[in-house]
Amino acid sequence: MILFKKKNYFYLYIFFLILLFIFNKFSTSSAYGKNLTVSNVKINETYDLNFNKSLVIDQAFTKAFNILIYKIVEKKDRHKIKKATIDQIKSLVDNFSIVDEKFVNNEYQSEFEVQFNRKKIINYVENNNVVSSLPKILKTFILPILIDTESNELYYLNNNIISNNWNKESKRYFLIEYIFPDEDIEDYIIIKKNISNIENYNFKEIIGKYNLDNHIILIVLKTNDKLRIFSKMKFEKQNMLINKTYDKVNLKDSKIINNLIFEIKEEYEDKWKSINKLNASISLPITLALESKNTKLIKKFENTLMNMDLVSDFKIEKFNNKEIVYKIMFASSPNKFLDEMLLFDFYINTTNEVWNLK
Repeated sequence: MILFKKKNYFYLYIFFLILLFIFNKFSTSSAYGKNLTVSNVKINETYDLNFNKSLVIDQAFTKAFNILIYKIVEKKDRHKIKKATIDQIKSLVDNFSIVDEKFVNNEYQSEFEVQFNRKKIINYVENNNVVSSLPKILKTFILPILIDTESNELYYLNNNIISNNWNKESKRYFLIEYIFPDEDIEDYIIIKKNISNIENYNFKEIIGKYNLDNHIILIVLKTNDKLRIFSKMKFEKQNMLINKTYDKVNLKDSKIINNLIFEIKEEYEDKWKSINKLNASISLPITLALESKNTKLIKKFENTLMNMDLVSDFKIEKFNNKEIVYKIMFASSPNKFLDEMLLFDFYINTTNEVWNLK
């Protein structure tokens, strides 16, 4: 009986050694090695005797590269990025595909998807002395309010020239998707009731209806031809403000309004990018343990780490029949890591030095 148990322990020991080898070999990932994909890149070119498909592909690479740079670099830093040659851009491309192509009236029309190597792109931007951001899409509720301070009149949604023209100004590199409120008389009454204290009002009654974690309150105060733009934002639990004044604004001039909206959107994009700054030179080590028997949780956890933008690397530090201990390199704060994990329904006990995932 004793011999039988010893044999069992011996086989179990060998089994765990094999597992440890497998996990150490395959359970590491580099977030910076993942691809950054730019889709729906459309190129039109005249189809004649001078047509060269290689040049069309070069155009697609260049266009995709410029879109990506605008997605990950703040407006104030764009001028620092040196113009890349086509050979430099090609060196950053990992893969590409022609999603669609056709010939219409002597014109070649194509749609590309271009995948850039994440690590190479981040290094390219950093070599230009710029810190890149993660190109994360953000869905946010926006509540636009226009008030004429002289007449104390409220312009809401359909009567608001800002909201009516909001979607006319959009760029391929914009990361924020805006969700507008429904036309609701109750909301109008609430805003009208608080019009004298509009900048300090919290709008919880309206925001709460839409069940979104992110929101923007856009307040436009008009005094003659002067506009004061006051924005209160909450992006991923961070509260931010923008307060700007514009002189000689003609609200009847659609070009002026569209330029104003574009500038406001650029400000919002930069605020969002500032939250997602990624510095490859900064890495926080996090030690976290899981039950070794829970293979389903382990698989989900590792897949999540592979797809987390701020995880630069992870590996198994210790392994036994009770737990697996991971060492994770994370390019942000511990609280940011916990928030990111919550998005995937992972709940972590942080009371001990080695955190525990259940």
